[in-house]
Formats: sequence, structure tokens, C-alpha cells
Amino acid sequence: MNPNDPPEPDITRILVVDDEAMQLKALVDVLRLEGYEVQGWDSAEAALSGACFSDADLLITDLQMPGVDGIEFIRRVQTLHPELPAILVTAHASIESAVDAMRSGAVDYVPKPFRLSTMISTVERALALKRLRLRNRQLQDEIRRQYEQLLVVNQELDAFAARLSHDLRGPVANMRGILQLVGDEHGATLPADMAALVQAGVRSGDTALKMVRDLLDFARLGNRDLTLEPVDLMPLLEQARQDVRALHPPQGCCVDLQSLPPVLGHAGLLHQVFVNLLGNAVKYSASRPHPHVTVSAQPVAADGLVRVLVADNGVGFDPALASRLFRPFQRLHPTGTFTGEGMGLANVKRIVERHGGTVTAEGRPGEGAVFTVALRPA
Repeated sequence: MNPNDPPEPDITRILVVDDEAMQLKALVDVLRLEGYEVQGWDSAEAALSGACFSDADLLITDLQMPGVDGIEFIRRVQTLHPELPAILVTAHASIESAVDAMRSGAVDYVPKPFRLSTMISTVERALALKRLRLRNRQLQDEIRRQYEQLLVVNQELDAFAARLSHDLRGPVANMRGILQLVGDEHGATLPADMAALVQAGVRSGDTALKMVRDLLDFARLGNRDLTLEPVDLMPLLEQARQDVRALHPPQGCCVDLQSLPPVLGHAGLLHQVFVNLLGNAVKYSASRPHPHVTVSAQPVAADGLVRVLVADNGVGFDPALASRLFRPFQRLHPTGTFTGEGMGLANVKRIVERHGGTVTAEGRPGEGAVFTVALRPA
């Protein structure tokens, strides 16, 4: 065959089984005239012993046949070849026979007597359905393949982030320690501008170490399954509130904890979630005349999840940029205005999603923000 020749067109193969010789011949002849490759059999037993079902594209069988009837015949064939569509031909058309035909695996049925044009259109529909099923399976296989590739890539990225953060921690800590030592032992004798630079280097080292720790925590979450247990949110949030007061001086910010239900979760990871959310809320509302943060809950929704809301009356954010909030090292506010490295909310999102939940954010500039964490109730 010349490689430049056009490819041969695909041949559609149809099997016809009917114990009525004249009808069998008529069907075979008409379908061949339509361009199909057709094989005919006068009984289900003969077809089961001699037909090649794996190469067939469509099966047409009569219902009433001696020995194995059409419904049983379709069931046997589709046990080994479930993708093969079948059309059942019956002289006893009724609601019951139609239901039996569909239950047996037939994609359509044609009552006798029938016009050949009706049979041809039914064949075209059945073949179109098979092509659709084949395409759907191919798409599912492709999605599964891409999903598996994405899992591998994510695992490699997690491993890389863990190695990077682990390897960086030592040198950064050493540089920070050297600068701190210089400041402690020689700070008094250094020129003022040099002493300020040393202290700036120490602060930058602290920031870098915090970023490394956050990146390592982010990588360690990975895709492993979590063991979820009932968690009482009230004491967990109370502890988170105390931790936030130590990390972020509240400057008069009131953190109001309302009644919260128990949820299914990992207590240590959920503690990280709410320390991050409360810390952000306190930080971004601290400049307001009367800063206020409220933690409340909504009842279980139709999706079976309970929602915990962390709301503040702080500076808010542009809603058009909300999708950036949960990306690693993304910030919506100038670094000189608010401290932070942009990893907290990325960790929040990943932890919540590892719990099978979701986290969303709403806000407007100058009108505060609301972060909503959806978790499974205990």
C-alpha cells in the first residue's frame, strides 16, 4: 500500500439474527446496499457459536426465536461485549416488551411489520449512540489520565517545595544568626545607619524563615488522607483567639465568638485554619476606629456542610481579585502597609479542601471581609 494513498474508510459491521429466512435475507440485502458489512444468522445458538462479536458495531435480533430468544441472546452477548448496541425486532410490540428490551440492554426496538426505511433510521440512531458512548469513554479515559498526571505533578511539586524549604532553612538561619550576633556584640559601636541595616537584615531573616516554614507546612499537607474525628469548635476557636492575641496585638479589636457546632476534622490542622483567619481579620481591621471580628455559624445546608463565617470590619479587598487570595505568596495589599508573606490563606485553602470542604471570601474595599469555611458536621 502506498503511504500517500488516502486511508480506507472504516467499515461498519452489523450482525443480524432472525429465524425467518425471508426477513433475514431482506434485512441483510438492504443493509448491504446502505454500505454496511452484514452477516446473517438464523438462530441465536448459531450466532453465539460462529459470530465475531468483538468486531461488530451493531446487533439486530428477532425477539421470538426457538431455543434462545432475543432478550436472553442480548444478555449473553453483552455479558462479554457490553459496548455492543442491540436492536430488538418483535411482532409483539407492547409497553412490557419495550421495557424488557431496554432492560436486556437493547438501545431500541422495532415492531413488526416494519418499513425498511424505519429500520435504516433506527440503525443510524443506534450507531450514532455507539459513537457517542465511545467518545464519552475516550473523554473519561483522557480525564482520568490527565488527573493521574496532575497528581504526579502535584506530588513532585510538593516534594520539591519540601526539599527547597528544608535546604533553605539552614543557610537563612545562619545568615540571620550572624547578623543578630553582629548587632548584639557590635551594635553600640556601629554607625547608626550600619546598625539599622543590620537590624533590617535580622528582620528580613525572620521573614524569610517564616516563609520557609509556611512553604514546608504547605508541602507537607500533600494529598494524603486525613483521619477525621468530631472536633468541638468552641474551645478550638477560644485557643485560636488567645494565640492570635499573642501573635497580633489586637489594639482594642473585639473578637466575638458565637455559638459554633462540632465538625468532623483534624483538630491541629483546623487550629491552623482559624489562627490564620482570625489573625488576618485582626490585622486588616486594626486601623479602623472600632475594630471588630465575629465568628459565627450557619446551619447545615443542602450540600450537607456546616458553614463557619469569620467576618471583620476592616479594609476589605477588591472582589475582582478574590481568586488571588488563596494562591501561595499572593498579596492584595502593599507589603509596607500590612505584614505577612501571603502563605496563610493558601494553607487555609489546602487544609480545608483536605477535609472535603471549601473556603470562600467576600469583601469590598473599606467594607470589611467575610471568610466562609464549609466543613462536614460531626
